[in-house]
Amino acid sequence: MGEKAKNEKDDKEAQFEDHEHVEVSEELPPELEALMQTEPLKGLSEAEVAERTARFGKNEISEKKTNPLLKFLSYFTGAIAYLIELAFILSGVVEDWIDFGIIGGLLVINALIGFIEESKADAALDALKNTLALKSRVFRDGRLQEIESSELVPGDIVAVRLGDIIPADARLLGISVDGSDVEVNLQVDQSALTGESLPVEKKRGDTIYSSSICKQGQMLAVVTKTGANTFIGRAANLISITNEQGHFQKIVNQIGNFLVVITLTMVVIIFIYLLLRRKNEVDHLSKTDVFDVLRDVLVLTVAAIPVGLPTVMSVTMAVGAKQLAAKQVIVKRLTAVEEMASVSVL
Repeated sequence: MGEKAKNEKDDKEAQFEDHEHVEVSEELPPELEALMQTEPLKGLSEAEVAERTARFGKNEISEKKTNPLLKFLSYFTGAIAYLIELAFILSGVVEDWIDFGIIGGLLVINALIGFIEESKADAALDALKNTLALKSRVFRDGRLQEIESSELVPGDIVAVRLGDIIPADARLLGISVDGSDVEVNLQVDQSALTGESLPVEKKRGDTIYSSSICKQGQMLAVVTKTGANTFIGRAANLISITNEQGHFQKIVNQIGNFLVVITLTMVVIIFIYLLLRRKNEVDHLSKTDVFDVLRDVLVLTVAAIPVGLPTVMSVTMAVGAKQLAAKQVIVKRLTAVEEMASVSVL
């Protein structure tokens, strides 16, 4: 009896729950829905294509390039960076060339790490664009022809078959290229979009998404969305606009602002005090006296500034970004690594 009860207990603990894919249908605006009424085996005319291209643009993700020099110089901004730059300037003024070189080197190294790592994210965005299909088979003017995928417009009738990369978001029509009903539904690999490890079955009326891959079957589909309006286009756009400071960066800036206020206050007070004391010791302040006071102030400034903090943070987060990149994760900003690490519920 004891053995039987144990087996029943083990069976209860070993229960598995099957998870089924849930197809989410996306409602189209009425004006866009009206453009979907294309005759399947005829397709759009050249005039309709021209009109819709002018209205919706090309089927491609737009680029927003920034000047590399301005982007590099942006890494020299921030509260802590300003303090380090102040120490850098003071070192040059008092001709302390050793500190001048060390502080300058740390500034450049920190900027280079951030610039190189975040440039890799831009390269990843370009790679994301390259996953889009380059050529598509489409019905136009009653003929099945091959065109550049960038020329697709909403309402185009595309033929999807085994091995094809889906060129745009489209709705399956349930018929083949000869107009007959299909006997086998499509199997589509959309793991790059949803993380699902297995291909998903798509039937008539379902939506297939740009950059996913057809693993089985063939079917006609009407294009619903192109370019930046597709699922993958919106994802790429989210990557390109991530400029808002995260919680981690705000905390670092608060620490920097606090150090700026404290350091500048102490520097001004001690500088004035040392000048007055030196003036009492000598009748006239010389340039050498002022430089001696500046050297003393420089020691305080460098001691109060966490000169190595930005470099240590950048190196640490760069290592994390490299590990994530090995797992096919795009890190747009280095600080996003720390942000993700603090997430408890995703």
